Amino acid sequence: MHDETIRLRQPDAESLQAWSTVLNAAFGEHLGAEEFEHDRLQFELDRLIGAVDGDAWVGAGGAHSFRLTVPGGGEVGAAGITAIGVAPSHTRRGILRQMMRWLLDQARERGEPVAILWASESAIYQRFGYGMGTVVGTFDIERTRARFARPAEPIGRIRLVDREEAMRLIPPVYDAVRARMPGAVNRHDVKWRHELLDDAEWMRRGNGPKFIAVLEVDGAARGYAIYRVKNDWDERGPNNTVTTMEVLGVDAAATRAVWEWVFGIDLVGHIKGWRLQVPHPLMLQLAEPRRLGMNVREGLWLRILDVRAALEARGYEENGSITFELTDGFCPWNAGRWRLEVGDGSVPGARSVASVTPFTADPDLTLDTSDLAAVYLGAFNVADLARAGRVGECRPGAVAAADRLFATTVAPWCSTMF
Repeated sequence: MHDETIRLRQPDAESLQAWSTVLNAAFGEHLGAEEFEHDRLQFELDRLIGAVDGDAWVGAGGAHSFRLTVPGGGEVGAAGITAIGVAPSHTRRGILRQMMRWLLDQARERGEPVAILWASESAIYQRFGYGMGTVVGTFDIERTRARFARPAEPIGRIRLVDREEAMRLIPPVYDAVRARMPGAVNRHDVKWRHELLDDAEWMRRGNGPKFIAVLEVDGAARGYAIYRVKNDWDERGPNNTVTTMEVLGVDAAATRAVWEWVFGIDLVGHIKGWRLQVPHPLMLQLAEPRRLGMNVREGLWLRILDVRAALEARGYEENGSITFELTDGFCPWNAGRWRLEVGDGSVPGARSVASVTPFTADPDLTLDTSDLAAVYLGAFNVADLARAGRVGECRPGAVAAADRLFATTVAPWCSTMF
């Protein structure tokens, strides 16, 4: 349903706060002055859109300008769709569709081959061609059960730092990991300072104060943990809960060293992990991995806006070709038959070179753009789609051939909320 009385409008600096009230209503929240200022610092005004009914704001949406790491160590421009909401009084009138159309058209004009988002309700965005780009895990383990199966040589030292020192030490560690982690996005100083490392009272949401620990080896930062501690004492003694916001190391040894330190914090009964990579190294490191109670769910949702640019930007493990017929109801320029040809991928030290061209003969595979999105970063393979009945194999062996092309050695992961 499309309501002709609704018009799209971009907010300016003066109307931004009124625009944001739509999000309060849509999510049933109240944004205080401090929270509004926090969001305002991160918004890009030219990437915000809203809907008005008369003079009243009834819809809101926006995007961040990101660089998204893709398999093979490359990156693409990505529109980070955010702050999407429609006033409860105006739902089911086509407002979200109008705003999504505007946001994706703008991203395409800016040369961004993909759009990404974190979904409050994933069913909504699959209608617009988004597929599951990454998965994430959470865990909750008793501290006494967090034991490693094999010992490891201790490395470096870990110390607590304040926000100013963290701003100097931590971003380079993240950037080193991001460069080789499909699904990760760049982070600007504002994101680090005012969200990831800040600890305003309203940010705690009952999880306690934030602490920042840095692992240093030979004087250089090699890993870090950002975590909160919720105090819990009773007549039996301390039973605090540590919730890790992010634990990261530049290599496997550094990552394990930071987790081992977290698991050793005194006065703690439980350790919780949020937005973790799946599969997670702890599943292979702990003596009792089931004690993690690892829960897996969808992470980043990805929408391909330019199938040629997106596929040509990522790396491939070997040479070969595959043809496919793509359906795309919301971005029809992607629909049609395409041939993906990969060369030079088998040459040691050489980066694979991919070309995507229109194709007219019978295809090897048929799939929807949301299915291609699920394969793009490596969260799923084509065989997974086939088992789910989401891809058609028109030539025997085509599914296996596609999986050889799209194979990745690193599971994609995004730990950056936006």
